[in-house]
Amino acid sequence: MTEDLTANGLVETREQYSEWISRSVGAGVASIFVATAAWMVTGEPLVLYAGLGLYWLGCLGMAVGYWRSPVAVQDELERQIEREASATTLTVVVVVTIVGLPAEVVLNSTGIYTAPAALRGAIWGYLLLILVYVGAQWLAKRQYK
Repeated sequence: MTEDLTANGLVETREQYSEWISRSVGAGVASIFVATAAWMVTGEPLVLYAGLGLYWLGCLGMAVGYWRSPVAVQDELERQIEREASATTLTVVVVVTIVGLPAEVVLNSTGIYTAPAALRGAIWGYLLLILVYVGAQWLAKRQYK
């Protein structure tokens, strides 16, 4: 009976801290969006600075939630979902980079099509993201050998 209560207590604690983290992040993101909208209307940079400060407070609240939680905030199912979502995201990024980067270089070099700067930056940013991932994976493998 006490083991069941302990297990229920762990689940409740996990849910409390997960809710705290979600609310912190949500409040931070909402505040930066509201502040950006208010800044576009008023043109007052102080509004934007306040929104940025609230955003950072939300990030700090998230970090404190993870740091102070006496239990793992994510359970096994959430970790599996995160792994599958990460693999899908990485696949999309790799495919876009493999197709887009050579196409952008060839089309730009021949003068057939000049991609907008935002598109070029996104494709090259994806390449940088892949390189960071490969480097992080290499370092992680070295730690476990």
